[in-house]
Amino acid sequence: MSRSRVILEQVKAAAALAGLLALLVLAVAAAVGAARSAPSGPPRPAATVTVVADDDQEGTVAAYNAGWKAGVAALGARRTPTPPDAVGEGRDPGTVAWADGWVDGQADALGDDNRDGIVDEDESGWDCRTMGNRVCGPAACTSGGVALVRGRG
Repeated sequence: MSRSRVILEQVKAAAALAGLLALLVLAVAAAVGAARSAPSGPPRPAATVTVVADDDQEGTVAAYNAGWKAGVAALGARRTPTPPDAVGEGRDPGTVAWADGWVDGQADALGDDNRDGIVDEDESGWDCRTMGNRVCGPAACTSGGVALVRGRG
């Protein structure tokens, strides 16, 4: 066999191998994509809450506490708040208290102390090992190190 024919056979073999590898990568990507997009289970029916308006404060406090517990339970292991999944009369003080309890319960569970939907560095839910720049503790730089940086400019 001539040298050019040997090279041609090697190129054909390499091209066939590359094609097979490309097909394998596409098959794996399709399988992973299908697994990620598959629904996790049957949809959960919407919870309904019936709150009756009354004039005493005990009912409002009970509605708030029930909303707080429901919000924490709905949050589960997630790290992002969820909207209340209940329907009620928006003008009823008990419904408003329940919805406030939901929001506060999820904020408390996440450590969002100021209830703005974001856990900042100065809030109880901040974890320096997994959030932000992942630098924990006081800065490692001394004043001498700052002088060296200023001296370079």
